[in-house]
Amino acid sequence: MQLKFLGTADSGGIPSHNCMCSICQDYRKKGDVNLATAAYIECDNGEIILLDAGVENIATIFDGRNIKAVFLTHFHADHVMGLLRLRYSSHPIDCYHPKDKLGFADIYKNHRALNFQENTPFQGITHNGITFFPVPLFHSKNTTGYIIQSNDETIAYLTDCAGMSEESLNFIKSFDLDTCYLDACLAPNFDNGNHLNYEQATILLDDIGAKNSHLIHSSHYTLDYIKTNHVTLKYDYILPHHLSS
Repeated sequence: MQLKFLGTADSGGIPSHNCMCSICQDYRKKGDVNLATAAYIECDNGEIILLDAGVENIATIFDGRNIKAVFLTHFHADHVMGLLRLRYSSHPIDCYHPKDKLGFADIYKNHRALNFQENTPFQGITHNGITFFPVPLFHSKNTTGYIIQSNDETIAYLTDCAGMSEESLNFIKSFDLDTCYLDACLAPNFDNGNHLNYEQATILLDDIGAKNSHLIHSSHYTLDYIKTNHVTLKYDYILPHHLSS
């Protein structure tokens, strides 16, 4: 099982519109773009399972591929925008999500191909031999991360997180995690209460104790702060697949 990222940035993406920080300028010079955090798994049978769907053209990216299911962390726009087009798919798509009465835009009313199903915290959902366990996280909207378990690997996908309950932390630690991806959107001086900063994320990753740990949901402000102040990080920020080289 390999989790690949379509984007690993915050909702503003990198480069951020008209920003002249060193990170945004570097990205423009290289012609690189890092979009809002979203990931996918390509199953052995060729089917696709999405983790979030905030990339607007996700329907185009996977045109001609069978999207088996979508596991949403929450209904903020930068994690669901792609569903507005994906709902017009000619094939039904199961879409799992945490409890949310409003959803996003008219997506509940006009769901079309999307089969919305509310997840139950800590209760596994299995597709194509891969089980997804929803884990409640603290955020400004009801949010669940996911423990993703296959026969040969166990991954934690924990984006948009300002912390978690002891119950959630103990549940995560009950797994022998190969890899943990954790939100570290902010630098300490940008803390806004809705996301972890990289110092908080480092403490939490130390406690979780996965074999491999990485930071995601990066802000260009945070990356610029790290670069400008020559900060040494214990864990690295993951780049999406097309930028990983």
